[in-house]
Amino acid sequence: MTHTKLSDKAVLVKLTIRRAALTKRDHGLTATLQQQENDTSLTVLTKLFKNKDSAINQIMSKYGEVYAYHKKHTLPYVDAGPRILPNDMYMEYTQEMKHRIAQVDQLLNTYMPMYDQLVNDDVMYRNSGHAAGRANASEYPSAEQFKLSMSAELRFQPMADASHFLFDLSDDDLAAFKRAEDEAAAAVNADTIQRMLKPISSLVTKLAEYQGAKGERFHNSLIDNVIEGCKLARKLAINPTQELLDEITALEESAQGYLADVEMIKGSPNKRSDAKRKLEEVAARMGAFA
Repeated sequence: MTHTKLSDKAVLVKLTIRRAALTKRDHGLTATLQQQENDTSLTVLTKLFKNKDSAINQIMSKYGEVYAYHKKHTLPYVDAGPRILPNDMYMEYTQEMKHRIAQVDQLLNTYMPMYDQLVNDDVMYRNSGHAAGRANASEYPSAEQFKLSMSAELRFQPMADASHFLFDLSDDDLAAFKRAEDEAAAAVNADTIQRMLKPISSLVTKLAEYQGAKGERFHNSLIDNVIEGCKLARKLAINPTQELLDEITALEESAQGYLADVEMIKGSPNKRSDAKRKLEEVAARMGAFA
């Protein structure tokens, strides 16, 4: 098989999300605690907009969904930095990310005109419960401060390649660059395989534990997760071997069969044992590709 460089098959994408700080010092409780413990270094923090039904929490939650999609549909490169996006995933990824970011912007446009009322509602909610009269609107960022502190931005850049350098690298530097590229490729491959091994492990564990007793649950989502892992791994795999693609296809087909036959699997210890054994065999073969 011809070696394909990562730079030929993928780009780097960095998601930068900025969110308003909604945790503030509770001065009253801080003073009480410091006095009780005789320790001025102690601080009590309180969460603003604690009511989970608040529109502000809907906005924050949507930002969380943007990040979750980004993390799920890209591959690791360096800690806290850009992530790897296969070229073939570019259109699907960018369209979905833009859609999700637009949803957040729509929520901001909808609720910012009523932000002051949302603050007042949250002050009343906190004062009637956990804050016990200590909550005050002055703790909150203004509507303008809140909106300005909320943003999500995508930046794409090509992956580094030795040919990009405008000067000759030493043999040692070239070797170090090649090692770094190989390490990145290995991390990408391991992450792709893990997308399938993790749901397989969860399903195997459940098949081993499930006895079919009254009230015992066997969620179809355990099998759905295996199928989803296969579909995602196929999209994210960079330069996969045909053997790996065949294993992914075989696993997905087997999982589809388990989903169609799930009631029999629930009712038959032999069916569960057979499914568990086959999945463990698949997991062992998959592990060899990592």
